[in-house]
Amino acid sequence: MNYLGHLVLSGDNDEVLFGNFIADAVKGNSYSNWSANVQKGILLHRLIDDFTDKNSYYLEGKRRFYESYPKIGGVILDIVYDHLLWQNETVLASLNLEKEIIRYYQILDKYKDLMPPKIRFMYGYMKRDDWLTNYQYEDGIKRALKGIGRRIGYSNDLDSSFEIVKKNKDKYMEEFNKFFHAIKNEVVY
Repeated sequence: MNYLGHLVLSGDNDEVLFGNFIADAVKGNSYSNWSANVQKGILLHRLIDDFTDKNSYYLEGKRRFYESYPKIGGVILDIVYDHLLWQNETVLASLNLEKEIIRYYQILDKYKDLMPPKIRFMYGYMKRDDWLTNYQYEDGIKRALKGIGRRIGYSNDLDSSFEIVKKNKDKYMEEFNKFFHAIKNEVVY
C-alpha cells in the first residue's frame, strides 16, 4: 500500500498516523527514539508492509506487471492500490476520504518539523500537488507512476503500466477488496 492506504489504516491517534507516515525513513531499532504512539505507528507501517508483501491477492496482482516491468511490480501496485482504495470509496462511500484527507494533511502539518528531512521534502510536494486526492483519478496515478519511475531511475514511462490495470480492472478490484478486508482485520491500534 502507498501513502493513502497507510494513512487510512492508521486509526484516530495523530501520533500513530505520523509514525506510520514517516516509517520508511526510520531504520532498524531507531524507532525506539520516538514516543510510544509514534513507535506504534512505525511498527504498524512495518506490519502493513509485511502483510502486503505476503498476501496472495496482492502477489497475484503484482505478477501481472512482471513481464513488462520486472522487479518493480510491487512499487506500481502499491500506488495502484491507493487508486483502488478511492474506487472502492466511490462505490461504498464508507471512509469519507475527502474529509479524512483534510484531517491527514492537518495532522501531518502539525508534525512537519519532526519529519525526517527526506520525508519532509517529499511531503511538501505531496501536499502542494494533493497526491492523496489525486490518487482517485487516472491522471493522478499516472503522474505518480511517472514521477516514481524518474526518481528511481527506472523508466520515464512507468505511467504506461496503468494500461495493465485498465485491462485487468475487475481482477484488480476484486483482489484489492479481498486484500483490504483482510488487512483491516490484521491492524490493531
